[in-house]
Amino acid sequence: MATAHSHGSLEVLRRSFLFVGRKSLWIAAGWVIIYLIARIFATGPLMLIEPVLGAIFGGAAGWEMGENAVQECGYTGLFLWVILVAGCWAPIFLITWIEQALVQKFFGWPLTFGDWMLLTTATLLSLVAAVWRALADD
Repeated sequence: MATAHSHGSLEVLRRSFLFVGRKSLWIAAGWVIIYLIARIFATGPLMLIEPVLGAIFGGAAGWEMGENAVQECGYTGLFLWVILVAGCWAPIFLITWIEQALVQKFFGWPLTFGDWMLLTTATLLSLVAAVWRALADD
């Protein structure tokens, strides 16, 4: 009689991708809000607020992604870190690409240096926070 649950390596990999996918959806939802809020500060001296917003969001997103990752995924080390960082970066870059295309088309607003600072700090801090949090559980 066949068992209903397989505990092979493919099952562990599937469970890992489901874990990262659920967390990526929350990151994508948060990034939509942060990106639209940051459009207020896109130019001028207020542009210096954008890296702070990106750092706060990236740190929180990476920390959330790394929370309980070792227990849920069953992996440790570099492979887990790559999965976590890809799970943080994919929604950030995908949402930025979609939103920037829409904003450019409908409002004519270009991607500014402040937007690049927002994107850069969010990606760097999400990398650091995700790996750091996963290491804490390891």
